[in-house]
Amino acid sequence: MENDQRPVTVVFPGPAEAAPAPRGRGAALRWIAIGLLCVMMLTLLAVLVVLPDLVADRTAPDAAPPGSAPPAAAPPAAPTPDAKRLARDKREAERLLGMALRTQTELESQGVAVWGGQDYDAVMDSLAAGDAEMQAQRYAQAGRQYEDVIAKLEALRASMAARMVAAMESGEAALGSEDGPSARASFEVALAIAPHDARAQQGMQRARVVEEVVALVAAGRAHEARDELDAAQENYAAALALDALAPTARAAHADVSARIRARDFRNAMSVALAAIDDGDFAASRAALERADTLEPGSPEVADARRRLALGVQRSRIESHRAKAQAFERDERWREASGHYADVLVIDSNAAFARTGRDKSLARARIHDELDGFLAEPQRLRDAVPRDNARRVLAAAGEVDGESEPKLAAKLERLARAVDIAETPIEVRLQSDNLTDVTVYRVGSLGRFASRDLLLPPGTYVAVGTRDGYRDVRVEFTVNIGEASTDVSVRCQEKI
Repeated sequence: MENDQRPVTVVFPGPAEAAPAPRGRGAALRWIAIGLLCVMMLTLLAVLVVLPDLVADRTAPDAAPPGSAPPAAAPPAAPTPDAKRLARDKREAERLLGMALRTQTELESQGVAVWGGQDYDAVMDSLAAGDAEMQAQRYAQAGRQYEDVIAKLEALRASMAARMVAAMESGEAALGSEDGPSARASFEVALAIAPHDARAQQGMQRARVVEEVVALVAAGRAHEARDELDAAQENYAAALALDALAPTARAAHADVSARIRARDFRNAMSVALAAIDDGDFAASRAALERADTLEPGSPEVADARRRLALGVQRSRIESHRAKAQAFERDERWREASGHYADVLVIDSNAAFARTGRDKSLARARIHDELDGFLAEPQRLRDAVPRDNARRVLAAAGEVDGESEPKLAAKLERLARAVDIAETPIEVRLQSDNLTDVTVYRVGSLGRFASRDLLLPPGTYVAVGTRDGYRDVRVEFTVNIGEASTDVSVRCQEKI
């Protein structure tokens, strides 16, 4: 084999640029290619260093005897055109190999061994084929293989963004179907391409707990089947604590939470309605507040609140009715009428309250008038007050002494007072048989020394006249209940 005598540059990947170990068949092929390259380099070194000496030894003439002149040295042969082309192809192949190895090292630092897949395996196959051509000293063919390696590596580099999108989509789809292994594999690819991508990191975190989330959801569903809703909710909440985005856990948690709210709402409504019936309005109001918190704007709560308002109204009405009736029994009619008036403020259509108020006011007026007459019985001496007293007695009618003993007693006292006021009382008029005496509202009595009259209680005026004497005027009162009254009428002052 003819060789170019100029130095040859060989590029080996240094240890500082070592990439992560390739996986599977690609890794093995790479190490094979490196081994073949080393063998080829050693062979080339032997050709360049040892072979010229061996050739020189074989072609040197026998040693000339002493004193003989050495033969003239032959001029070196000029390289042929094929040897030059071969050396040029070899240098180009080595340059392309170095570019391929540098590009490979860069992509392996970016995780191509993880995300490259079959495409990266194809690169390793092309690299191994190129190394085989180099070993066979077919440098032009080796160069073409290395060019193919470089093109494929650049294509891999250009596909990173699309592979990232595909890995994220497949990972998220696997999460949706709760396929933990597939999800982890997809996000491993995504993180190899973009280790700091927040979305990929979150996806991997979710993928690592898929099996735990599935187990917790299954436990929750078992609790739900036994109507153990609170325990189920705890399981679903624990699943969401591991993966807040887990669709199955979120749906299950929302569903059981709705069932718990519905259950608690029914319980609160039952308590509220029972409390209304029992008259415990504070408890009913509190239960309705809880129900409204669970189901805001619920028509059931609105209806129960209307029932509560009616219950409170009925309770207030019954309270006023009971107090009014108690005052009626005690014949405290003014107070009773006030409670009936309060009922009419609450419900203007309450017929019993209107009837009770009118009766109470009428009875109160009778009591007031009776109390007035009984406080000043002397007023009955006059006819007008006596007539009013008779009217009051007539208005009261017949009263049941058992139901209204106070009124009956007052009527009896007033009737007796009227009778007394109308009973004549003996009045003795004394004169001098010289004075003519006239008693207004009674008549002229003439002259007399003593005269007895029966006069009803009241105030009277007696007038005495006598010729030559000044008239006298005597006003006297016949008091109720007095046994008799003496009145003197005499004209004694001369004119």
